[in-house]
Amino acid sequence: MLPLIFLAAFFMSGLSYTISLYLPNEVIYETLMNLIVLSIFFTSTALFPLDSISGTLKIAVIINPFTHVINCLRSLILETSIDWKNLLLVTGFFICLCGGSFALAIRKLQKEYQQ
Repeated sequence: MLPLIFLAAFFMSGLSYTISLYLPNEVIYETLMNLIVLSIFFTSTALFPLDSISGTLKIAVIINPFTHVINCLRSLILETSIDWKNLLLVTGFFICLCGGSFALAIRKLQKEYQQ
């Protein structure tokens, strides 16, 4: 459970760090991060179950990677058996997302230092 939480936090940290390197000032960064975080939060299954959603919103919720993290954590806490396939799939997906966001941040940071 803790590795999954760590991976989700690491991905968001890498993403926010990458975005901060591309934006010119703090006000735009804060506004954009609020937009991203609130969009991710409200289009996940943190507040409502996936079964009660329909239409375009359901597609947005399914595409949201944090929906899958929340569902994995919820099943780890509430169910007696572990769905290893889903857990490994979400963990692997977030390892890829973490690597991608970290690589983008490092690439932009290296460009900043070369200037």
